[in-house]
Amino acid sequence: MVGNSFALLALTNVTSVLGFVFWTLCARNVSPAAIGIANTVISGMSLVAIVCVAGFLPFLTRLLPGASPEDRSGLCSTAFVVTAVASGTVGAVGAFFLPTRVHTTVGTGWVVILLALGSVGMAMGMVINSSLLGLRRAEFSLYASSAGALLRLATIASIISLGALAATIDSGATHTMLVIYVASLLTSNTIAFLLLRRANPDFRFRPRMEWLKRIGRTVGWDHVAVLAVRSPAFIMPILAAAIFPATQLGYYAVTVMIASVFLAVSAAVSNALLADCADDPGRLQAQARRAMLLIGLLLVVPVAGTCVFAKEVLGFFGSEYTNCSTLLIVLLLTAFPDAVINISLSILRVQGRLRIITVLTVTQAIMMICGAWFLMLHMGVIGAALAAVAAQTITAAAFVAVGTRRFLFEPPPVEPVAVPVPTPSPLIGGGAGLS
Repeated sequence: MVGNSFALLALTNVTSVLGFVFWTLCARNVSPAAIGIANTVISGMSLVAIVCVAGFLPFLTRLLPGASPEDRSGLCSTAFVVTAVASGTVGAVGAFFLPTRVHTTVGTGWVVILLALGSVGMAMGMVINSSLLGLRRAEFSLYASSAGALLRLATIASIISLGALAATIDSGATHTMLVIYVASLLTSNTIAFLLLRRANPDFRFRPRMEWLKRIGRTVGWDHVAVLAVRSPAFIMPILAAAIFPATQLGYYAVTVMIASVFLAVSAAVSNALLADCADDPGRLQAQARRAMLLIGLLLVVPVAGTCVFAKEVLGFFGSEYTNCSTLLIVLLLTAFPDAVINISLSILRVQGRLRIITVLTVTQAIMMICGAWFLMLHMGVIGAALAAVAAQTITAAAFVAVGTRRFLFEPPPVEPVAVPVPTPSPLIGGGAGLS
């Protein structure tokens, strides 16, 4: 578990640092309005991707460790086909539901093309990474994602050095950032697929209807639960785009990006826990406790330090971003209930308790989205962060109440040491060995 955890954490941290540099360069050369519109479109891509593939993510991670080579080929191939068709179609249609401000700035034709391609890129990346985690080769995801992030960074740096980005208006800058982003996703996925073939040499591309039926019977609860957990983070920027000016969207997007680095820690460790215990539930309690300790070691000090120096961290993007320090601190507070929720999800998935997962996560999503809409109307963009803190704290308490407490906070029971019973000598046992 620790190896996969650190591979996923390295994936998160490397791509986050490269993304941090990418958006810092963009923020220093284009207006916050352009940043806000670009991130609204990217949130749309992410939302479409998670809507289309939510059920595959824990499903592949849970089933692939103990599957035969034939089963792995069939499951992965079918998942890839369904993902590409569904995300491309939903992305193209979903483009028409983005706020009018996005269409005005980017252009409807551009929005449709970029959202369709970007949705396919994000969705395929999620499915391939889940497959690699199920094969316990999470480091391959790190290599592929790092390559895509480096390409993105190198391209934007080259454009900035030529002075081309600063010379464009908001629409041109938004086009440039989005095209670079989508191209890097497609490049990363190509590399990840090649590495998947290397991790599973017996892989054959064989999508079949029988696998589609099996997936359809199995992923339902997982799909709803993952969608409920991850979709609010992508819905809230779109809701914000319908309420606030584009400049405020830019401030919100940068602040969320910083907080997401910390939120990704528990997600990475919990995914590794699921992959590690999926085929060996007997190790669950000991590994769950180790996972919580690891998250605590990785989160407490960095979160506290970032809260103290919130203004300085935001200042990297420009002095105008420092006014969002309170928003950043509130978002960082969600990291702790989020950790309890993520580890609880992995515990309950290993136990097969998918219905209770679905009930609690859907309730959380409703509280978060409705609360964010109400509070943003009355308190501004910080209302989204306050709604997230409240909803996740309530949900974390509910998960503890339904039976994950002993896995999260109590040490595993120590099994009694078996004392070997000596076998009596035949000479002592009554002469059975005498002739």
